[in-house]
Amino acid sequence: MSGKTQARNRLLMLVDRDATTEQGTTPEDIIADAINEAILNQPSLRTCLVPGCMRQYDAVATMTGDTPIRPEWSGKGWATLGSGSIFPAGDHICPDHKQLVTDHFPRRLKLPNDRWSVDCACGWTAVPQTWHGVLRALWEQHILTVTGKLPEAPPQTDPEHRVPLADHTEDTLTELYDRLWDAEADREETRTVARSCMVGYTLAVPALLGVQTSLEALRSRITTDSRDWAADKLDAWLWAVLVGWDCENTDPDHVHNDIDCAGTQGLWDIAKTHDIPMDQTIRAHHLRWWVANAITVAQQIKDQGTAE
Repeated sequence: MSGKTQARNRLLMLVDRDATTEQGTTPEDIIADAINEAILNQPSLRTCLVPGCMRQYDAVATMTGDTPIRPEWSGKGWATLGSGSIFPAGDHICPDHKQLVTDHFPRRLKLPNDRWSVDCACGWTAVPQTWHGVLRALWEQHILTVTGKLPEAPPQTDPEHRVPLADHTEDTLTELYDRLWDAEADREETRTVARSCMVGYTLAVPALLGVQTSLEALRSRITTDSRDWAADKLDAWLWAVLVGWDCENTDPDHVHNDIDCAGTQGLWDIAKTHDIPMDQTIRAHHLRWWVANAITVAQQIKDQGTAE
């Protein structure tokens, strides 16, 4: 590769000195301005946080509203994830993986015995770890497993996959002792937790049933109102939490479409219309899940009481 001096000299040879003189400048100044502009306008690329995805966008061009150097570096449809998850500095999500990250939004958990785990929105949790820096890698492995790019790991209690006693090393024994430590910490808290659960259950059930009645009344009032709940940003948020913009049919044979149901992009379309940030959209999605889950659990409690 040519050095900087040789490249600059070749550029100077291509500049028309007569033309630069007419413009009141010199070839050296023109080359210096070109180099300075190239440095200032170089792309600032951001890569999608989903492992294996190589899509990128130019963050600077997106913020300034300029057209990126390459069409594939467009920031259209991209979202920025805040720092309230296992990503300390936040990260970026391409349009293809926004729903995937929403369904598997990870939160960092600090356990009572000073160990760390991951709470995924899908219900998955990681094996407790002594250092929180490995949580992202564990979540990425979970995402690769969910998307079918990695096979399911065998259960840790599966006898066929246990390490023979003679093959254990100091590292593997340390891992087993760590698990034993976790189990001992859980055992010490189990009796207190069980007693607290019984007390909490007797207090929470009446409250939950009352909340179900209130939420269903609100949902009925909203869905029978003639106003356009998608026109106003606050109305759209209320609908997202109390009713939901996406299809919530849990029938295994149901296929999402734009005719028989709301599909799975309704919330994202509303967020795009009102320019709602990614983290707020995910927050609304989670709030809706909690509302729907509360109603479902309350109904299960009612059905169980009726059956008894």
